[in-house]
Amino acid sequence: MSATKSSQLTLNFRAGQPIPGWVREIIDAHLAIEAEDAQSAGSLGFMARALVIATMPYKDPKSDVFKRQNGDFRLRIVAGYEGGIPYGIYPRLLTSWVSTEAVRTRSPVIQLGDCLHTFVRDVMDLRSNGGGPRGSGSRVAEQMKRLFGSLITAHYTGTQQQRGFVLRNVLIADELQLDDAELTGLWTPQHAEEAGRWKSQVRLSNGFFRECLDNPVPIDLRAYKALRGSPLAMDVYTWLTYRMSYTHRRTRPIRWEALMMQFGSDYGTETAQAVRDFRKAFLKALKLVLVVYSQARIEVDDAGVVLLPSRPQSLLPPTQHDLF
Repeated sequence: MSATKSSQLTLNFRAGQPIPGWVREIIDAHLAIEAEDAQSAGSLGFMARALVIATMPYKDPKSDVFKRQNGDFRLRIVAGYEGGIPYGIYPRLLTSWVSTEAVRTRSPVIQLGDCLHTFVRDVMDLRSNGGGPRGSGSRVAEQMKRLFGSLITAHYTGTQQQRGFVLRNVLIADELQLDDAELTGLWTPQHAEEAGRWKSQVRLSNGFFRECLDNPVPIDLRAYKALRGSPLAMDVYTWLTYRMSYTHRRTRPIRWEALMMQFGSDYGTETAQAVRDFRKAFLKALKLVLVVYSQARIEVDDAGVVLLPSRPQSLLPPTQHDLF
C-alpha cells in the first residue's frame, strides 16, 4: 500500500477531531509491516481457526449462552464462570497469545510469567491506566476467567474441498492458576524478594491445544494489536488473513446478511435497518484493516463483499510462505 491510504485515513480523522492514539498506532504498524515481514520482526502470531471463522461478542451479552453462525459453521459458548461470557478486545488478545504460545512451545501449559502486571504491559501491549476494578489489569483478569472458564462447541460440516470438523464441549483451558495475591495486589509493583513467590499458568485443554497445532491461522501481531481500538476490526483482519490464504479466484458476493450473522452480534434481529447499521460499522472496520493488510483486494457493493485473489500478507520471508 502506498502512503496515500495512510494519509487519507489521517485526513478523515482531522476533519472531525484529533486523531486517536490507536489510529496513529495503525499507521505506524503499516509502516513497520511494509518494512519487515512478521517472522523477521518477531511478530508472527497465530489464531485458532475455530475462533476466526466465528467470533466472540463485542459487548457483554448479559447471558450465559452465546451463539454465532457462519454458513455451515456454528459456534456456541456457555459461561462456566459466574461473571459471564468473554467479550471485547481482551479475550481476543488472550486467544491470540495462547494460540501463539501453543504453536511456539508445542506445549499445552502456557506460562503467564512472574508478574501479571508485566504480562499486561509487555505481552498484551496494554498501557496501564491505574488499578482498581476499572484498571486494565483488573479487566484482563476478569476476561481471562471468563475466557478460560467457557465451554465451547464448534461444529462445521465442510465441503468436499474443505474437510469439516467438530469440537464438542471444548474447554479452552483445563486449569487456570491465578493466586489470590495476583488478583488483589497484582497491579502494584512487587518487591524484588516477592517477585518469585508465585507463578501463574494456564493449561489448555487437549481439544483446543490440538486445534491450535493442527489448524493455526498465521497473523501479524503488530497488525492485530494495532487494531485493538476496534474488536470488529480485529475480527475482520483475522478473517481476511484466513480467507485470502485459500482464495484463488473471485468469490461470489458475501452478502451483508451473512456477514452480519458472522460478525454482527450487537445488531439484534436481521432487520433492514440493522443490516444497514452493521454495513456501516463493517466498512469502517475494513478501512482500518486495509491500512495494515494493504495486499487484500476487495470489492464492496450494495449486495455485499467480493474477495479477489490477493498476495498473502508478508508474514514470512518469501521462501517460507508455503509453510502454513
